[in-house]
Amino acid sequence: MAMFRAGLQRLSNVFNGQGGILSRLITQNAPTTNVTAPNTTKDVIATCNKLIEERTSRNFAIVHLLGKQWRVTDGDLLVVEGYWPPNIGDKIKLDKVLLAATKDFSLIGRPLVQPGLVTVTATVISKGLSHTRTHFKKKRRKQFMRINFQRAQQTMLRINTVEIANKINEAPKNVF
Repeated sequence: MAMFRAGLQRLSNVFNGQGGILSRLITQNAPTTNVTAPNTTKDVIATCNKLIEERTSRNFAIVHLLGKQWRVTDGDLLVVEGYWPPNIGDKIKLDKVLLAATKDFSLIGRPLVQPGLVTVTATVISKGLSHTRTHFKKKRRKQFMRINFQRAQQTMLRINTVEIANKINEAPKNVF
């Protein structure tokens, strides 16, 4: 019985453990092609930089703002709910950019895109209150009824520009 078990283990090692006899023969005779990864990444970065310079398509970005993520492009209107200090007419720069892209390529941050690479500017258009939300509570047969009304503060932003400013993989310029 032990000899039979040892023989089965040898057969399973030949066919399963190393990929089998046929796969060994195929891999030994197959020509190897050596493709260098850095050249392909350099080519991709070069084409992305060329597309940034040409500005053939419209840029968009995903921005983190007041605990939410927004997809923005040039000329978009955002209605942000909650208290926010900027006044009407203030121009602001949205720094927390999670992703920037065109129809041809995407720059994905981990978690944010490199500072200074993407510039998203916006203007505060208006500040006010949202529509009235009604909270109605009732317990039947208990003569209990409550109606509460709620209006949240809102800020409306117009996105002026979404620009991919620098070239990809270029060292940041020191201001000092």
